Amino acid sequence: MTVKNSLNIQRIPSDSFNWQRWRQCDVLSMFNCCCREYNLINSRKTLRKYAIGYHKSWRLACRPKLNCMAVMFLKDNKYSWFHLTTKEFLLIFNCKKWED
Repeated sequence: MTVKNSLNIQRIPSDSFNWQRWRQCDVLSMFNCCCREYNLINSRKTLRKYAIGYHKSWRLACRPKLNCMAVMFLKDNKYSWFHLTTKEFLLIFNCKKWED
């Protein structure tokens, strides 16, 4: 499954999403944003700027979650990631449709 969107965010390998990178992700201090749908969508420009890739969250070995996407960010030379619901992901990254 790939995502067609207007940005160059790509699916990256699931082993990139590990515990250390998840634990160092502090959304509030990194992006000045709370993990609530409204706040995330309003911060989409900042999230897009630092996002480098995604993977289907339910296929991760580390913190799998249904109906979510794991998104990797690179900011201040640190990799970190967190989950977005599929709806948030589609809205933030302007996804037009899904393909298998």
